[in-house]
Amino acid sequence: MSKLEFPKLSDKLTPASVNGWIGRCEDTYNAWQGMKPDRSVDTKLLITLAGLRLEELSAVIWWNENCDTLKKLLTFKEFSDKLRERFVHANWKLVALGDFYAVCQGSMSFKKFAKMLELARNSLSSAGTAYTINDSILKNHLLFHAHPILRLCVIGQPGFNYTNLKVDGLVVTMAMAWDSLVAERVVRESSEQLYVSIPSSTLTTSLMLSPATLPTPPPSATPRSFSHSLTSAEKDALRAAGGCYHCKKTPASPGLTRHCSDNCPSDVALGIPPSSSVVAAVGPVGFSSLYDEVRAVAAVFPAIEDENDSSISTGTDNSDLSTRDY
Repeated sequence: MSKLEFPKLSDKLTPASVNGWIGRCEDTYNAWQGMKPDRSVDTKLLITLAGLRLEELSAVIWWNENCDTLKKLLTFKEFSDKLRERFVHANWKLVALGDFYAVCQGSMSFKKFAKMLELARNSLSSAGTAYTINDSILKNHLLFHAHPILRLCVIGQPGFNYTNLKVDGLVVTMAMAWDSLVAERVVRESSEQLYVSIPSSTLTTSLMLSPATLPTPPPSATPRSFSHSLTSAEKDALRAAGGCYHCKKTPASPGLTRHCSDNCPSDVALGIPPSSSVVAAVGPVGFSSLYDEVRAVAAVFPAIEDENDSSISTGTDNSDLSTRDY
């Protein structure tokens, strides 16, 4: 190492990237000085060499606006403190710790989940012993924040010895089990990610997470979203016209086939899906007109207040059953 050259800082400014860059600068200078013990570099020159390696846009602007003042600092540590003061939130340690514990596998691949955990752990390397994520904590997080099916699969393996298993061994075991589950189509990986921004007065920390949900079904199996919510006025108007609450058509609509809301045949041209079919709906006389706005699922039995009420069907006389069109 004949020339002293600090690394670039071009990544997004986060506590991990800023602290990591400062640490690499210090290591670079110590290594250079170890090879040239008879030489030293003036503090002003050290700060200038480091400042010129700030290539992230906001860091470049900060350096250009404050370089004259920064060059007058007495030590490189003071320069480092100024950099942290500007781009690292005072509570960055708690933010980084929260980022670690917020990571869950969801439906992302296990390898990506493990990598995100390792990155979150590394961001706390300079936070002090109170924020250290040791191997036991990392193992627990890997196992109990993984996909629930993967966790059950791994725990149920014959001879699985969690106590004596190292972090690397657990990662390999879980990665192989996950690949097997994916190959057997027991689970489905998703590349979808969620970015959570935590605003502060000095920086915004972006946390990349995967939705903590079970694997999503393929697009072909996903029902199309359709909203048929109606206001009270719209319901009254449709009821008066003898219309359908699902497709919102009335007998005056062109080509309408008479139907009820529960067996609406749909309209592909308008993007209206068919309604769910009901096997039977049992109730008193007049049930159809009174409850047409309620989407029956299987069978509806209104409360019986008087067992002698002749308007309630006992099941022996079909004349009392609703005559809804299906």
